[in-house]
Amino acid sequence: MKPANRDNRPERASGNMRNTRPVAPENSALADELRRVLKGKPTVSGFNRSLKHEIVSFLGSVFKIVIVMSLCAAFAFGGFGAGMLLGYVSMTKPLSIADITQTDEVQTSFVYDSEGNVIARLTGNENVDRIYVPISEVRNTYIEEAVISIEDERFYDHSGIDIRRIGSAVLSALAHGGSATHGGSTITQQTVKLISGNDEHSTSRKIQEWFSAMSLEQELSKDEIMELYLNLAPMGNNYVGIQAAAQNYFGKNASELNLAECAFLAGLPKSPSYYNPLRESGRRNALRRQRIVLSKMHELGYITDEEYQNALNTELLFRSSETRSSNDINSYFAEYAISQVINDVAEARAISLDLATTIVYNRGYQIYTTLEPDVQSVLDEAFQMRDLFQQDPTLLVDLPEKPQAGMVVINVQTGAIAGMQGGFGPKSGNMVLNRATQAYRSTGSSIKPIIDYAPAIELGLIVPSMIYVDEETHLDPNNPDAAWPLNADRSYAGPLTIRRAVALSKNTIAVRVWYDVGGDTALWFLRQEGIDMTAEGAYPAQAIGSFTTGITPLQMCGAFNTLASGGTYTEPYAYTQVLDSSGNVVLTSAPEKHRVYSAETAFIMSDILEDVITNGTATGTVSIITNNAGEYIATAGKTGTTDANLDKWFCGYTPYYCGAVWYGYDNRLRQTLIPTIDKPNANRIWYYVMNKIHQELPGASFTRPDTVVDLEVCESGYYPNEYCRAAGTTVTDLFVIGSYLTPTQDNVCPIHTAPEEEQQPGVEG
Repeated sequence: MKPANRDNRPERASGNMRNTRPVAPENSALADELRRVLKGKPTVSGFNRSLKHEIVSFLGSVFKIVIVMSLCAAFAFGGFGAGMLLGYVSMTKPLSIADITQTDEVQTSFVYDSEGNVIARLTGNENVDRIYVPISEVRNTYIEEAVISIEDERFYDHSGIDIRRIGSAVLSALAHGGSATHGGSTITQQTVKLISGNDEHSTSRKIQEWFSAMSLEQELSKDEIMELYLNLAPMGNNYVGIQAAAQNYFGKNASELNLAECAFLAGLPKSPSYYNPLRESGRRNALRRQRIVLSKMHELGYITDEEYQNALNTELLFRSSETRSSNDINSYFAEYAISQVINDVAEARAISLDLATTIVYNRGYQIYTTLEPDVQSVLDEAFQMRDLFQQDPTLLVDLPEKPQAGMVVINVQTGAIAGMQGGFGPKSGNMVLNRATQAYRSTGSSIKPIIDYAPAIELGLIVPSMIYVDEETHLDPNNPDAAWPLNADRSYAGPLTIRRAVALSKNTIAVRVWYDVGGDTALWFLRQEGIDMTAEGAYPAQAIGSFTTGITPLQMCGAFNTLASGGTYTEPYAYTQVLDSSGNVVLTSAPEKHRVYSAETAFIMSDILEDVITNGTATGTVSIITNNAGEYIATAGKTGTTDANLDKWFCGYTPYYCGAVWYGYDNRLRQTLIPTIDKPNANRIWYYVMNKIHQELPGASFTRPDTVVDLEVCESGYYPNEYCRAAGTTVTDLFVIGSYLTPTQDNVCPIHTAPEEEQQPGVEG
């Protein structure tokens, strides 16, 4: 603790004093940019570089500095330079500092479900990675003096930028072959970067940073700026701010730090990874830097000779390495909703994610989410049931890990996330892997409706009754001699309608339809449904779910919800609005919405996907849902399996809810195949959840547009005649009135006709 008598320490200047001296050319942004460019270590070993190379390199660095200094002078005194500077300044985004320094009190934020029940309480203490502490609580420690000594010794004298420090950095670069021994940024400039999250290395960014720093000094007092820096500074290992660092490194509050500990923490933000206290080498580096901090504090008169020596001889007692976690474990949904709020706050205010997180956790926000408690309770119940995940636990005894799953349920009418689960069993802690939103896995055949068939229907390329031949094909452009793709059962069924090909999940036909659509067009549709894979480029394996990058259950649920909602994609969202502690609206959810498919396409695809359940790959494990009154609720879905049974999917929907399930193993230790008995578990999980949440809902069907009609058609695609019916080649299926693929009486089948009469004997031809 500081002694009562502080007369022997330098007097701090008033927080209201401002330095408005003009910036000298040698201290301009270009000069500082040069310092940035020239800093760092060589990329090759020193002993591999000749003396001639070293001399040329040094002279080159000096030459660059001279050139930049000349440009600085041009900027300062020339009209062109002044115009450039004004241009950079005009593009500077104002810093959004609302909610940051309005109170010294840390306020609890609350997260509510759709019925107004509290589902999470957020305070800094529940998020040990970042805990806001008012400067008044650490005023009796040496943390301010330590930070000022090592980062910005004239902090209380400058107006945001320190001309002398910038000039010193440039001269240091000249004296050390292009690598300055210290930077030119002030604490205010560093705070600007911590607020904005903008650390781009460019001249324009540096000039804008200068302008923002001077603006910040006009808006906030020095104490407020220091408070922001102390709470936003990176402290290594994802810890942000001195309170989190004090608790996690020393097991105490920041207000209890002694001189040696303050000097130690003050040195970390320069390079949190290099000075990482949790690594042996990092701790040694940090202790060496601590001595530099103490020396500088002594030099500046912040501590006496006795204090200096005592601090050097003080042994730091580090906290044991066991993990620290909050007693309150937030649900997967709550964590996801909070993350969305943080992202949106950061984007709306053009601030860093670190600052947005600090605000959300410490400023008494009220976050109203889309969570439907009845839906979530069923999800929670299902993900605690071992029978849904392990049909025979004895088969899993020798496996390195147990099976897992992730599921998302979306309200079809609103597009809002009604519930989610990110893993089997009790959630073990905060910020653990959420398989509903973070498990990027191959989708297998579950992708077919949204990348192959629905786009083809929309483009007028296919109808449900159209015939394709399931046969050996050679569709791999990189290996045209090999039979590809293969069906799951390694057999071929011959001529099949599109409807039947979907129900049986025939890979050969799916890839041929993908070729008909066109790879780039298929990716365009997929992007419109919320899954952007355009960076991968188009290749035919995508038709059956083989992507370089995996897809999450949340993304799949959002895409399938496009069909469930009648063809309109709504970006899944987890909150409706956010209020501050005074009840003012901070954020209102505005999810992106756009039409992808016509109502006709959505209905026809949904009707086809009902066959997957009634007489397709999901039969026996998924059924058409009935409510507690025995009324049917239309149910559509698609199974998915990846090669070697590493992943199992079921994505399906009703007129009320859409759900997507991934089931498998995390495969962190090795690839684990799903036992045969567990292969239908994704279907079982989906049906258990969806059947239960529909019990109190009335019977319902998918909305059928008036333009969709049932018509009899010959397998040839023409309007049938009596001979088609006699040959048994007709089928009744769905068509869109006016589509050129819809048969009319003007196009009667020319293939099936009356048999030719036998020619009579004796009659000349």
